[in-house]
Amino acid sequence: MVKTIEAALSSLAFSLPDAAQNMRHGEVVGTVLASSSSELSGDTVAADAPQEMRRYIGTRSAFPDLCKGSTVEIGGKWHLVTSCRTDPVGASLSFGVSAPLDEVAAIYRRPGTSIRQTLRVLAVESEVLDVWSDSLAPTACRAWFVALSAEHWLETTEPQVGDEATIDGRVLRVAAVAKHDGCWLLTCRARR
Repeated sequence: MVKTIEAALSSLAFSLPDAAQNMRHGEVVGTVLASSSSELSGDTVAADAPQEMRRYIGTRSAFPDLCKGSTVEIGGKWHLVTSCRTDPVGASLSFGVSAPLDEVAAIYRRPGTSIRQTLRVLAVESEVLDVWSDSLAPTACRAWFVALSAEHWLETTEPQVGDEATIDGRVLRVAAVAKHDGCWLLTCRARR
């Protein structure tokens, strides 16, 4: 049964070359099929998770370690895997990916330290106002949601509230940190 499903996917990739793309996960490169033709969501990241923008199908044998939160390269662009399911016999996998990650220089500052590393992140300015609860009077400002792969985070300590990140020339202060299935989700606001 497994070989039949793998052969069917291979045949589809040959028959539908416009849907077939090479994907890299770690050192593994294989062919996947786009199973959605357009973006599935208008937003790229929310406070609780990166949004799924496109779906693909591949073989589990080609990508045995692929899971939610992994980073993959498709068409020369890196994405976060937002969902990943294997069929009941373990032959195929269906997975969703985020919008492409951007390569930006992120600078994190803490008292007495200066951490600098280049990260692929997905950052979007929120459309809702973020009310600061730690101020004497409520103050509204635009919030930023930033998603970054945990596997590419090189520091021994986790991202922390109060850290600062410079993204596209904007200095943002981290207001909340959450780990979500292989990625860090940061809620940030512009530094005063």
